[in-house]
Amino acid sequence: MLDWLLQSDFDTSVTAALWSTIVAVASTLVLFLYTLGLRVATTIAERRHVPLIARWRRIFASAVVSDTQDNWSGLPAIKRNQLIDILEEWNLTRTTVAGDATENLISLADHLGFRAAALHLLHKRKIASKLLGIQTLGHLRDKQSWPAIMEAVGNPSSAISITAAVALVDIDAEKAMPVLMPLIALRRDWPQTRVATFLRKAGSDVISEPMGRALRSGDPKSQIHLMKFAPLMETGSADEVAAELVSKSQDAGVLAAALELLSGHGGLPGIERLAVHEAWFVRLRVAQILGRAGLKEHFPLLEAMLEDPEWWVRYRAAQAIAALPFLGPNALHQLQQRQTDPFARDMLGQAIAEAGL
Repeated sequence: MLDWLLQSDFDTSVTAALWSTIVAVASTLVLFLYTLGLRVATTIAERRHVPLIARWRRIFASAVVSDTQDNWSGLPAIKRNQLIDILEEWNLTRTTVAGDATENLISLADHLGFRAAALHLLHKRKIASKLLGIQTLGHLRDKQSWPAIMEAVGNPSSAISITAAVALVDIDAEKAMPVLMPLIALRRDWPQTRVATFLRKAGSDVISEPMGRALRSGDPKSQIHLMKFAPLMETGSADEVAAELVSKSQDAGVLAAALELLSGHGGLPGIERLAVHEAWFVRLRVAQILGRAGLKEHFPLLEAMLEDPEWWVRYRAAQAIAALPFLGPNALHQLQQRQTDPFARDMLGQAIAEAGL
């Protein structure tokens, strides 16, 4: 049919152009047919997926509300190409329940062979499969997989390592914390929201002791990073560690972070020294904590900080003074008038106006 293209009376450039056009049209047609086929296959898969997930969602919901072991013999068989979707749905359900419902879901998963399937996925090279395997084993509280998940915690991949850390907490939070706490200080690639989530899940009573130990023994960078999560500790433990760091540390960053953590209810060690610290952001934290403590004995210190060379320190000191419970509007205005430093007088006036006094 294309013999006419091979006629010798055609110029070489014309022949090349004609062949290029034919190839382009053919490629476009093939791409169109491929796209159409892919769309049809996707639509068919979605139509099969929706009722499949709906069915298993009802099964999992039934297991949540009651132990349905008597009905397990009638459960549908799971095909190989359905396993991933069903495992994902089981994990999603597992994250929303607690107590007896958790045990029911785990029993159902064991009946369905999810434990063996998860172990198989754990050793896959594909990251998505490995993540699903780790997550499932954690939700199954599978203590036998502890060594393998511990190895995954050290994986260079942030997604794999943080998922493994969460799984260890799911399996045994008390055993996991001494292992994970030093890693939290080192793995800055772990999303802070996920770290906070698994620490909160472990509970303040479980994390307080290992976090306190890590804060006391870590280098300044590790201490600053860990103090982002220290509010999740028990209040007394957090205050105790913060007070120690305020008393002993020479690092400005650690001092600022510890002062922000310190409640002030158990005392403010060395606060006079820190009120004149060379780092302005340390002095700023001092002004803030003096305001939180609200004690008369610290009032002269706050008043002196109204003359600090740094604007932000003066501002926080003025805010702290305006919020002191033992100073009323008249006393504040008298205090403003007796300031000899114009910057101190103006800053206090601004704080009084912001407080509506």
